[in-house]
Amino acid sequence: MAIPVIVNPAANSTKAGAQIERIRTLQPAPELHMTGGVGGAAEVAARLARDGHKLVIAAGGDGTVNEVVNALARHNRELADPAEHVALGILPVGTMNVFSHELGLPGRNLEAGWDLINRGRLGEIDLWEANGQYFIQLAGVGLDAEIVQQTPWEMKKRFGPLSYVMTAARVLTQEAPQLAIELPGRPPLYGSVVLIGNGKHYGGPVPVFRDANNTDGLLDVLIFHRRGALEVLQFLQGLAFKGYSEADDLDYLQVPAFRVSCQDGKVPFELDGELGDFTPVEFKAAPFRMKVVMG
Repeated sequence: MAIPVIVNPAANSTKAGAQIERIRTLQPAPELHMTGGVGGAAEVAARLARDGHKLVIAAGGDGTVNEVVNALARHNRELADPAEHVALGILPVGTMNVFSHELGLPGRNLEAGWDLINRGRLGEIDLWEANGQYFIQLAGVGLDAEIVQQTPWEMKKRFGPLSYVMTAARVLTQEAPQLAIELPGRPPLYGSVVLIGNGKHYGGPVPVFRDANNTDGLLDVLIFHRRGALEVLQFLQGLAFKGYSEADDLDYLQVPAFRVSCQDGKVPFELDGELGDFTPVEFKAAPFRMKVVMG
């Protein structure tokens, strides 16, 4: 049975056609499934899992991967035997590929990535829930998610990661709302931005969550306390280029679960770089892990 590959043609519009043709020529030949826009990858992944495939490949950026993760997680949670869980593989061809970088996959070298998939070295990593939605690499509450919410898809396709910087300069013009972070067995903390990592990487090659391990059953959480627009912008820019500094006004936690709320109104959260929903939101471990192809 050929390995199914879910392809998102819009993941990188300027190179989509050439990338699809490269995927078609891979050997052994994959079984290609083209998506039809937002939600399309999830629909295809769910169908492939129902049809009995034990490995599904997502060819796209982090948004495509997140759709496939959610579809496979919903399928796997209904199975009594974890040995029957459908595994996830990735061919990174999208705008942002943070999760594939975390797994040590060979960048955008499709041939090397496909060879890795066919060798079939599987591992298991922690899977997380946020108000019933799943994520596998990162999440954020506050202005980080506001930037994701207000960055149009067309801008992401045209400018790639630069689109988020452009949106940040527009969004960060007023004081950030105050978030309450409720932790098991301790008083709440307060901050303007909450960044959450299952792995070390957040938005690029710099390891933001230095102590993260995606098999330890813990989320690594950065809580930035200051609320001024310029201070938040400088903090986010610093993370992108050098990670956080010990001089930053923040807390770094490792916790199995926590809740975020905001008395100032509903604040968005994002999961794997895609808009999730709005606060209040509870982050907790899924009752099973995700099987993935490792680098």
